[in-house]
Amino acid sequence: MQDLKEFLKQSLNYIATLSVLSQNNQEKCFNNEILEKFIIYLNELKKWNKTYNLTSIEDDVAIIIKHFLDSLLYLCFIPEKQLSIADVGSGAGFPGVPIAIFRPDLKITLIEPSWKKSAFLKNIKNKLELKHVDIIQENAEVIREKFDIVVSRALWSIKDFVEKCSHLIKINGYFLISKSLKINEEMKKLPAYFETETNEFVLPVFNAKRFIVKLKK
Repeated sequence: MQDLKEFLKQSLNYIATLSVLSQNNQEKCFNNEILEKFIIYLNELKKWNKTYNLTSIEDDVAIIIKHFLDSLLYLCFIPEKQLSIADVGSGAGFPGVPIAIFRPDLKITLIEPSWKKSAFLKNIKNKLELKHVDIIQENAEVIREKFDIVVSRALWSIKDFVEKCSHLIKINGYFLISKSLKINEEMKKLPAYFETETNEFVLPVFNAKRFIVKLKK
């Protein structure tokens, strides 16, 4: 367990070196309470995964890098102020829960239609005492609440993401999505009125490229 905690600390420190985090949040990489929450999250994910098949990634190192660190990359486009964020198709809580662990100042809503995954999200919210997180067990299309930022992982194409979730965005709000492949092809299919900005990262250990894309009308 100590080795795992040390690897987690080193991994979070790597995120700090990428200028993804503000100075205040860089210091959290060495905060024992933050580390403990991620360890609890990892253990709960593995326990529930045996029954509910929440993720195909089961190795500790892969979970830390491909789930936790990958989720924290979104912070590169989330400013240091109070904002409302919707995580659409949250699944096992990525990227919403890792963001919530680092940023208790954000109001985060996890939108997930599956009752099994929603049950896990409610459990992890309670285990980690994430009072600033809400869970909605619905499809995004029926939600009428509006948010400053809408995030998602690579569940669908960028074009489908903005079409299905545009009603969730406040005026002057924007989308964030993570992509690893075919990003240039997908960007070409976007309507011309979207302003786009992209940050490219390489996940350690697996040497995997990630692109965090910001989309604003």
